[in-house]
Amino acid sequence: MRTLLLRLAYDGSRFAGYQKQLSERTVQGELEKALADLHGHPVHTVSAGRTDAGVHATGQYVSLVSDRDGIALRAFPAAVNSRLPHDVRVIDAREVPEGFHARYDARNRHYRYHIVVGPYTLPHQRAYAWRIPEMPDLDRLNGDAAEFVGRHDFSTFAARRKEQGSMVRTVQYAHWRSWGNAVEFAIGADGFLWRMVRSIVGTLVERERWRLRGDFPDQSVSELLLERRRGLSGTTAPAWGLFLHDVEYDVKHDTNDKEHGE
Repeated sequence: MRTLLLRLAYDGSRFAGYQKQLSERTVQGELEKALADLHGHPVHTVSAGRTDAGVHATGQYVSLVSDRDGIALRAFPAAVNSRLPHDVRVIDAREVPEGFHARYDARNRHYRYHIVVGPYTLPHQRAYAWRIPEMPDLDRLNGDAAEFVGRHDFSTFAARRKEQGSMVRTVQYAHWRSWGNAVEFAIGADGFLWRMVRSIVGTLVERERWRLRGDFPDQSVSELLLERRRGLSGTTAPAWGLFLHDVEYDVKHDTNDKEHGE
């Protein structure tokens, strides 16, 4: 028996989110179906976090206990991928200590949000980037984004779930960059609330569109954070531009193959 940590990438376009549901197609549902086929019995998985319907990932992490000790670590992704649909892939498998938990042992999570600027979106970008008509001023966007860095209550910028506890999170960085007609927002934090990134992106883009028309916002981002009122945030950016980029862990992963491949 060994505890494994898998890194997943998936196209969220045709999923009702990551978390398993009874009647909807989900990433966890497809992954556990493939793992059950590989192991010959149900396999429980724990993810670093839940992504919503339409949200993508290049660095989602999932922990599980496997009794297939005969499969070498380097061969484990291929063994699972052969049983997965084309829009989900295991891109890495590592052995971690017994009791490791992909959610509770995560130190920081990183998201990216992609935007294209112009009168239209190219067909291959349609499901992976939000289109806005005008190029924003990145200096102003980065000035707003810098105010999210630090420890704050994010009630203004997140939808509350029934089981939600504290709305306080610590953001390590938040910044924008552009190349050509593409704009990317990058953010890293110790955790994220439901729709937090999409709310931040939508609000900052909306504020910038006002400024492009000479209508400057009455309140700073810091003041909006202090208000702790959800109704003060702007629009929520669409799900299809958002990617779970990566997750950091303190534990050292064992990538050495200790077993013979099957």
